Amino acid sequence: MLKNTGNSFAPICAPRRNFVKGAVAGSIAMSMGNSNIAYSQENINSAKSTTTLTGNEFDLTVSETKVNFTGSERIATTINGTIPAPTLIWREGETVTIRVTNHLAVSTSIHWHGLILPYQMDGVPGISFQGIAPGETFTYRFKVEQTGTYWYHSHSGFQEMTGMYGSIIILPKAGERIKTDRDMVVQLSDWTDENPMAVFSHLKQQSDYYNYNQPTARDFFNDVSRYGMGQAIGMRKMWNEMRMSPADLADVSAETFTFLMNGQTPNGNWTGVFKPKETIRLRFINGSSNTFFDVRIPDLKLTVISADGQDVEPVSVDEFRFGPGETYDVIVKPTDDAHSIFAQSMDRTGYTRGTLAVQKGLTAEVPTVDQPVWLKMKDMMGDMSGMSDMKMDSNMQMDQNSMAHGGKSMDHSKHNMQKNPLAIPSQTVNHASSEYLSLKNI
Repeated sequence: MLKNTGNSFAPICAPRRNFVKGAVAGSIAMSMGNSNIAYSQENINSAKSTTTLTGNEFDLTVSETKVNFTGSERIATTINGTIPAPTLIWREGETVTIRVTNHLAVSTSIHWHGLILPYQMDGVPGISFQGIAPGETFTYRFKVEQTGTYWYHSHSGFQEMTGMYGSIIILPKAGERIKTDRDMVVQLSDWTDENPMAVFSHLKQQSDYYNYNQPTARDFFNDVSRYGMGQAIGMRKMWNEMRMSPADLADVSAETFTFLMNGQTPNGNWTGVFKPKETIRLRFINGSSNTFFDVRIPDLKLTVISADGQDVEPVSVDEFRFGPGETYDVIVKPTDDAHSIFAQSMDRTGYTRGTLAVQKGLTAEVPTVDQPVWLKMKDMMGDMSGMSDMKMDSNMQMDQNSMAHGGKSMDHSKHNMQKNPLAIPSQTVNHASSEYLSLKNI
């Protein structure tokens, strides 16, 4: 989802608890040994923890690596010893061969997210193949049919959540549609020091285990003041019947997550170096396990030119939102020596950030995390305009007393189908945050 804010991103308040983890820069023990690096690392990705590999043949090794993102050493699942895994540069129409060797004590796999390929190469254990057993090497081989920005990750257990993910850039045979001076990957992710199975267990026992943004008595009385006692009670009743709350913006929060940019914590300050007056293509990839990010670069317009590897009509925005697995290619033209890349989680419990700068060591002002915008019933139920017996307030908030007392069933034929917000910038789209309902072209 994209958001135009009129360049207004003034902070309102900071989250209450464990605002952001990652007091240390985030270090990783690397075991690099692959010399097949032909594409300029500075041009694509300045993160020291990640290499860039290009060509038609690749050797990837899956193993355990010690990492420290929070001040406590943990074991990660890595490819070639790095988080993120190496960025792979392919070319449209060529056939690639990727040999993956498993040095783990358990089975592993690699799924090529978003790619069209033979099902045997898709990398989903139990469906397309049996997985890669400990000590074995599996060879992926397929023709590259697409172009654009994609990513790859494990489809075995919780290995993706413990660091097994990387980026893919597929260069078009005819050259890029939009020329830029510099090309960088910005891969966002989330890390937890907990065993991922423990995180899953907590959520199974209590779905809001990591959610400390809960409605309070004060919120209830504010609803009473705005809607009246009856409707305020009805609203609470409906949320309770769904076993949810308007603060259900994320399953897992910064209570356990540290948010990373190209494998660096906020204090690690990943930096992409450019030269003055250059035009930069930023390939944003959401490689997180759970997190929706809202991304902006204060004082710069973001011109979105591609979504999930597909070219779109360019549209300029101040901010965009994307979820796990999504990619956006964005063009920016820096105006200062340093600009912050700011990505805050949708529930506003934390953020990650990096810097675009003319040299290493420079920083720019980092915005304060915004106040979370809670859900409304329209976010859960879509366009309710076809329900003639439902009263709506000026903010399209349903009179939930009506629903609680047996409103008529919805006529889905009257609902507006969601259009591609990039291809049709003026289209209204539904999203969990009412701030993000309007998308306008500039």
